Amino acid sequence: MHDFVAYLKARMLVWIILLLVLIISAGIIFLEDLPFIALLDGLVIGAAFLLPILTFDAYRWLTQYRQLTATPEEDPLSHMPAPVNAMDKRYQAIISTQNQLRLSTQVSVQQQSQALSDNFALWSHQMKTPLAALDLLLQVPPVDIKEARTEVKRVDRYVQMMLTYIKVNDVNRDLVLKPVPLTPLVKRVVRDLADLFIGKNLPVQVDPLPTVVTDTQWISFIFEQILTNAAKYTETGSVHVYAKGDAIVIADTGIGIAATDLPRLFEPGFSGYNGRMNQKASGLGLAMSQTIAEKLGLKLSVDSQVGVGTTVFLHLAQQTWKSE
Repeated sequence: MHDFVAYLKARMLVWIILLLVLIISAGIIFLEDLPFIALLDGLVIGAAFLLPILTFDAYRWLTQYRQLTATPEEDPLSHMPAPVNAMDKRYQAIISTQNQLRLSTQVSVQQQSQALSDNFALWSHQMKTPLAALDLLLQVPPVDIKEARTEVKRVDRYVQMMLTYIKVNDVNRDLVLKPVPLTPLVKRVVRDLADLFIGKNLPVQVDPLPTVVTDTQWISFIFEQILTNAAKYTETGSVHVYAKGDAIVIADTGIGIAATDLPRLFEPGFSGYNGRMNQKASGLGLAMSQTIAEKLGLKLSVDSQVGVGTTVFLHLAQQTWKSE
């Protein structure tokens, strides 16, 4: 009964039109002073034609409605009734498109969730090193305040890395593009990492760099990751930051990167031979830096030779610039 009531409501316009035709017909018969039997004859003849049509329409509509009602939520498209007109076809096409978008979004969200879970596990493993070192320092009196502060700074950098990772998919929302002088920016990053360089007595030379239109926060993160890696894997020698061609170059005299590791250097979670041997890397920093660089219209590339050093190129969109 509920289905039939739904059909009556769906065909409300038809009932209104039939009622208007009946009223008009009755009015004409009354005004023309025709016998009332003429109205009855018209009703009978009309019913004889309309009743089979309405019965077929009701049957078709109710069949389609019940099929839709019985459609499972898990896979509705494969169980939907066949369209009977152009409107039905259009609705089903819209539903199919939206369903594909929903599935695509669902897969993307699942992949992001899995990536977050995997990278969080890597980050947690990386966090254990400074926390263990800090715990050991606090257990052996007198406490080495300088070393303790160094480990606290390492923890802070790792926390900031994870906060940045959480926001990295929404870089565009957080962008503030403006002319940024790179020389003071890089020098500020070097000062923030001073404990790493001073601890190894590594000099850092920063040559005059250009002013570029970019986002201060995100490009600072890129330089921080590159310079942190330079400090981690350089025991003797120096680090040199300078402009060359279309790129900002960060060159160190560290242990270098194996040629077999270079093609995978920007893959999330890939730490390479150096990271596995030294237990110093989660494989997140460079992957995040490359993602951010691409969103800024930049690109990272690396050239390295084992035992000689590593050179990282941050390629800028500008081909020419004015140095500071």
